[in-house]
Amino acid sequence: MTQKKKILFLYNGGTIGQVPTEMNGIIVSAPPKDASIFQHAVQPIIEKFAEKFDIAYEVVTTKESSSMTPQDWEKLIFRIKKAQDEEGFDAVGIAHGTDTLCYTATALAFALHGPIAGQSGLRIPVCVTGSQNPVYQEGGDGRFNLENMFRTLEQGIAMGAGDVLINFWNRVLLGCRAIKVSERAFDAMQTPAVLDVGTINSRGIIIDPDKVRLKKNAAEKIQLAPKFGRGVISFELTPGLDPNLLLSFITGGGVSAMILKSLGEGNVCAEGAYNLIPVISQATSDYMTPIFMASRFIGGTADSAVDASGMAAIQAGAIACLDSTDIAIDIKVRWLAGNGICSTIEDYKRAMRTSYCGEVTEPIE
Repeated sequence: MTQKKKILFLYNGGTIGQVPTEMNGIIVSAPPKDASIFQHAVQPIIEKFAEKFDIAYEVVTTKESSSMTPQDWEKLIFRIKKAQDEEGFDAVGIAHGTDTLCYTATALAFALHGPIAGQSGLRIPVCVTGSQNPVYQEGGDGRFNLENMFRTLEQGIAMGAGDVLINFWNRVLLGCRAIKVSERAFDAMQTPAVLDVGTINSRGIIIDPDKVRLKKNAAEKIQLAPKFGRGVISFELTPGLDPNLLLSFITGGGVSAMILKSLGEGNVCAEGAYNLIPVISQATSDYMTPIFMASRFIGGTADSAVDASGMAAIQAGAIACLDSTDIAIDIKVRWLAGNGICSTIEDYKRAMRTSYCGEVTEPIE
């Protein structure tokens, strides 16, 4: 008799498990006071897969995902490592709130794949899902997404995946490339800069093995890099943004890095009273504060290859972040600093062009 595969199912809060609650006379969705409510609701789903899998259910937190912190990421990171390296689980599934789902998936990808590019020790599929409706709601996406999380893990186990994935509606996505694109649509998670890694349709779940990491190429154990530095701040560039405002954050102390979400492919205002080039130059040369150029457009890239203002920003010391999402840039900068991988601006320049977990398309030198 074939031994069942073991899946660790972690409840990590969010809309999928929220319940109707009265607040000041208004009914709103809120985290359950008793986590067993969610367990009771999902028990029929767990039992549906019981013939195939031995599923262990655990509660991590019931809170809304907007309240997630790097400390919450660390709990998941260490739990997943233990599940793989000590307890012999074949996969980990996580139910999570949608607001910060992509942040958590990205953080897990960096931490679990580790600090050395190309030497990941993750040998099991980790799949994160959430929903726009609670799992109890008829006609919603909660039950649909949760059932497909287990199906995605089933496919991941069968193909020998060792990666962090997201399943949402009809898509399977690489965790470190995903962003949330809608607060209402069921098709709310996408990876605009790259193709989906898999599809969910009437035929089942299909995952492209060329788009995910496989355990056959993994190291024997996970080399964790679970820390995330502080002091990273992001600004969305707009016409008329006062350069002195940006500089005041840096000169005031407490800012270790600044991310600028540009008006195009790394473009910034480069003339007149709102010229940002001198600020970038002063921040990087006088205060040794790395300035990262991101694109705020879905699926955009920041590489300074098109316009003169973008090139001027790079020449002034800004660091191009290529086709990484703004989420991945934020997480990556904190991760690089927190784990001591980067300490100088030159370190960051090299690292932002390096793919540690699939978060960026490495340029052809």
